[in-house]
Amino acid sequence: MSEVEQMEKSYEGATREHAGRVRSLVKRMRSVSPEKRLATIPSNWRSMCAQLMLDFPNFVDVIKFIRYQFALSNKSNKILHLPPFLLLGEPGIGKTEFLLTLTQQLNTSLDVIDVASLQSESTLAGSESFWGNTKPGNIFNKLVFADVANPIIMLDEIDKARNDNIHNPLSALFSLLEPRQAKAFKDLSVPEINLDASHIIWCATANERESISTPIVNRLVAFSIKKPDRKQMQVIVKNLYQQFTVNQSWGVYFDKVISEEVVAELCRHPPRKVRKILEQAFGHAAYENRNHITIEGVQAVISNEVSTTPMGFIN
Repeated sequence: MSEVEQMEKSYEGATREHAGRVRSLVKRMRSVSPEKRLATIPSNWRSMCAQLMLDFPNFVDVIKFIRYQFALSNKSNKILHLPPFLLLGEPGIGKTEFLLTLTQQLNTSLDVIDVASLQSESTLAGSESFWGNTKPGNIFNKLVFADVANPIIMLDEIDKARNDNIHNPLSALFSLLEPRQAKAFKDLSVPEINLDASHIIWCATANERESISTPIVNRLVAFSIKKPDRKQMQVIVKNLYQQFTVNQSWGVYFDKVISEEVVAELCRHPPRKVRKILEQAFGHAAYENRNHITIEGVQAVISNEVSTTPMGFIN
């Protein structure tokens, strides 16, 4: 907080716009505690990892990596910590779904950043303080205004990042992914404040390793996620079905088990699409007052998706 007070004093002679911005930011910073909690691993981490292996059978190597890190934490302070890691694989195989499922079971916050939409490093590290419209980035806001010091930040489609000689939206990661450097992180908009960003848990997804900056890849533990085989897809489909029936308020209306013929039909599609089809198929069944999903209902959903795809204007 001494840095906050010093920052306020240093802007006393600044322009009205800059001074007003700093006063507003200082007021917000004083309303929260500078001390943040460190989330711990779940008490049921063993059974959680076992369930993840059932739900995501093609992610076994990643889950083992996570399980071993949990085991290390369990032998010490039980603090939630994972080295930065990367999931590589073709679109639709469930990378994002896996990470969302994992983070929902951990006692911390999650921030998903669509890397493809980033134009500059300001999203992560703020904009330079000399700009009139300068503002802090995601890292500053997460560590200062949230209550947890080890949030999870997911960099979705990191291989789609813009990368040229002028703009590199991921340049801040060069230091943020290095724990020793991340201990003294400074947002470009608020360079007076030192933040300890070394506890952040970084995870990323990508389709192609070659499109990612080498210095960033070298800072990540990379896992190649294979397309699930037919047996694995059967498990994934059944688990997705069960998630809907257990987690949705309307789930009790439907049969607890999905028919094998419907499973066979859904296995023809990647996991991401299966979730979309299932959600609509449940609605289709409810509309027809059925308590089960039929293969005809699934096919109707697929046909409707194809037929409603925009085809442009007709003169």
